[in-house]
Amino acid sequence: MATQATSYESYHRAGWGPPQRLPKGAADPFHLRPLPNEDVYFYRKQIDNSRLVRQADPRARARAWKWMFVASACLFLLIALCSPGIHGILAGYRIEDLKLEQERLLAERAALEVEEARLLSPERLEELARIQEFIDPEPGQVVYLNPKADGSLALNVPSR
Repeated sequence: MATQATSYESYHRAGWGPPQRLPKGAADPFHLRPLPNEDVYFYRKQIDNSRLVRQADPRARARAWKWMFVASACLFLLIALCSPGIHGILAGYRIEDLKLEQERLLAERAALEVEEARLLSPERLEELARIQEFIDPEPGQVVYLNPKADGSLALNVPSR
């Protein structure tokens, strides 16, 4: 087992020891170069402009109104030029929506016609009559109501 002094010497010989002092006049290889503008300092000076009053420019108001008028005219012209195209696009969307709704309504109409045909079929009506016990009357059970045309009843029968 080695002592602390001998282990220190072995580390030092391997280059793991404390840093060596550079000879006088030699450049430090780890020295950083100075940053740009490192020597520039900025100071902030407090200035109080609360007592200053801006002078009115008599032409500034007229210039502002002129620019507002020009900008409004340009905006109106732009809207006038783009409006027909936008309305055409919106109308196209509306037409496509109406076509889809028409197709949906036609399909619904066809389905309802099929349902009506199924409900009014003679086979189904006979089945319903059998379920509800509707039977054909016997020949003697039929009573015809043809009153005499004496005017006692309000019947729309031409008199003879």
